[in-house]
Amino acid sequence: MAFLGICLGYQKWLLHQRQKDMNLWVQELSAERDEAKSNLHQADLKIVELEMSATSDTVEAAMESLMQESATQKSMIVDLRGVNGVLNDELESMTREMKKQKGRAASAHTQRGQLLEKWTPFLNHPEIDPSWDHKDWSFLGQPIDYVVFNWYQDKTENLEDGKIVMLDVKSGKSQLTTKQRRIRDLIKAGKVEWREIRLE
Repeated sequence: MAFLGICLGYQKWLLHQRQKDMNLWVQELSAERDEAKSNLHQADLKIVELEMSATSDTVEAAMESLMQESATQKSMIVDLRGVNGVLNDELESMTREMKKQKGRAASAHTQRGQLLEKWTPFLNHPEIDPSWDHKDWSFLGQPIDYVVFNWYQDKTENLEDGKIVMLDVKSGKSQLTTKQRRIRDLIKAGKVEWREIRLE
């Protein structure tokens, strides 16, 4: 079980690292895109400035230069779009892989919980009375995991010390379902009765 925990921890750490790398790529791409847009905007502003202050010859030369600069900037934007497409593909691939890893981790966690449920009668735990015989545990599974019949042969001792325990096993951060909480509340309120049905 410790090895499973280590594997799950490593998978979580690896997914976290991949997500951080992906976020850095997206930030760098966004910064490059913003810089290219800013440069293009600056070039447009220079054109307007030159139109207002320079002679027509100077404006034509400046416009030619700015047009070339603008073409270079547009080429950079096209290149960045290509890089953006590649990064988006990688992001989608990593997202799919992350979902697979999360699914595997959830499956492993579920399997671990189911395994713990089956072995509970044999475990030492503060909520498990050592006097309970594992043969007196009945597995239900749904909605409660176990009914423990802690009974005694002697009628008097049975009435004084015996009890029936409804027991549910949880692992990790799992919580009782609404149905389980309602059943727990009924038991704690003493709303439990014995009925015997005879069929002919």
